[in-house]
Parts: sequence; C-alpha cells; structure tokens
Amino acid sequence: MKRKIFIGAVLAICLSLLAYGTIAYFTATDTAHNVITTGGIEIELLEWANEEKTIPFPEDGISVMPDTEAVKIVEVKNTGNNEAYIRIKVDKNIELAPGVAGEVNPQLIVLNFNNTYWTFHEDGFYYYNEALAPGQTTAEPLFTSVSFDKSMDNLYQQCKVTIDITVYATQVANNGGSALSASGWPAAE
Repeated sequence: MKRKIFIGAVLAICLSLLAYGTIAYFTATDTAHNVITTGGIEIELLEWANEEKTIPFPEDGISVMPDTEAVKIVEVKNTGNNEAYIRIKVDKNIELAPGVAGEVNPQLIVLNFNNTYWTFHEDGFYYYNEALAPGQTTAEPLFTSVSFDKSMDNLYQQCKVTIDITVYATQVANNGGSALSASGWPAAE
C-alpha cells in the first residue's frame, strides 16, 4: 500500500511538472518602440528703419545729428510651433570718437518705448504683455524711434552709439499666467 501511494505521489508530481511546462508554452512577449519628441521655442528679432517696415535697420548704423529722431522699430516674431512669452533686454552705450575724452550721458539718447503692450520690470527687462502665438509678430513694437537730445555738444561729434537688443523667449504651456510669472527664462548674457 505504501508503494502504491509512493507511485501515485510520483505520478502526481510528474503530471504537475508536465502541466507547468504546458502553461509556459501559452505565454507571449511583445515590445513597443514609442518616439516622443519635445516642442521648441523659436523667435526672430526684427528691426526696421522705416515706418512701413520694408527697410531693415542697417547693421553698420546710420548718421544723426543732435535734436533729431531716427526711426528704429523693434519687434519680435514667433517662428516656432508653440506659444511663447517674450522679454527683451536693451542696453545703450556711447563710445566717444578716438582721442576724445569726457564723461558721456546716456540719458541724452531716448528710446520711444511702448508702455501699453510692454512692461518694464525691476530686473531690467521689458516683458511683452501677451503670449505670442506661432507665426505671429508682436502687435506693437517695443519702441519705434531713437531721439538725440539737442544738448549734445561737441563732445559727441563722431561718437558711436550702440543699442544692444537681446530677446529671450520661454514656453507658455504649463508655465504661469503671464510673462512676468513664467519660469525657465534663459540666462541673461
């Protein structure tokens, strides 16, 4: 009787192993390869030398005299596929002619800023008040002209005035409710 129980137990173990092997044949494996790409932000700085915006502002500059105003229109175009917040840093510099010494006053050069569509913030940047949609250009330029004060005297003869404009953009999606509250701005240079 013990022998029959032993043989029955061995047969039960063998059948269990056989059933386990059969179960292994009914499983399958599959792999999916998914590609996910991130969006990007692309912008273009546009500078115009006429009100019709048909003549780009020349890279080598223009000649002016005291008590004059030069057309310089500064706007930004979103050339990417995603909405963007825009901010601009503007730096004025006056370089006197070679051999001329004296202290310059950058306040004698006035930029005609648009304070309706743009907000100047204490960090030194001008922030565009709206999100800029793909393919769109800012509704209003940051500024449209540069004025040279009539009190500019002989110290300023043949000086070189540079207005450096640096534009930054960051994504709108999941990034605050305005340009001022947005995160992720590129580091200022």
